[in-house]
Amino acid sequence: MDTAQGRPCQLTVCRGCCCGTKKKVPGVDHKAQLARLRAIDDHSGRSVPVRTSKCLGICFQANVVVVQPSSAGRAAGGRPVWLGEVTEDKLVEAVDDWIFEGGPGIAPLPAVLADHVTSKDAKKPKKRKKPKHSKAAKKERKKDRREDAARPDKGGGKKKDEKSEKKKAKKAKKAKKAKKDKKSKKGGKSGGD
Repeated sequence: MDTAQGRPCQLTVCRGCCCGTKKKVPGVDHKAQLARLRAIDDHSGRSVPVRTSKCLGICFQANVVVVQPSSAGRAAGGRPVWLGEVTEDKLVEAVDDWIFEGGPGIAPLPAVLADHVTSKDAKKPKKRKKPKHSKAAKKERKKDRREDAARPDKGGGKKKDEKSEKKKAKKAKKAKKAKKDKKSKKGGKSGGD
């Protein structure tokens, strides 16, 4: 490292639990991507140091790359930039071009990388649940059910009473029929002697 120019930009690349695995990010040649990142030089021809990390903690953003500013970039106010979902060659090329132009604090972030900026504190977005029903709608339905139960014309609360009355009527009808059948059997026997 040339101390007269300070240290160059540095990269930290997540390659551990999720990032850099075909299971998490299929269709990417992770070894080639890492080799490509290690081949980056800055505008002074200095090789950009690349550190690999087991896990940077935001696995849902795999593959994660952190671009640390150079000494000059840091002096100009540059801070580390976290990039998530760096899975395409064009993104690696954009990182290379950005570092060649000076990186954080010196050169503006390329537009192609803007949608990939994240942070170490990024939270995994929660899956949107389908709204079951609002509280107001639930209260309204409850109220409607209570009203329906109180109305005899809707068959609400009186339904049980009506069913039990029908059952009683059926039983009475069967009993009456059985009594009638009994009488007719008695009458038939006595007439035959």
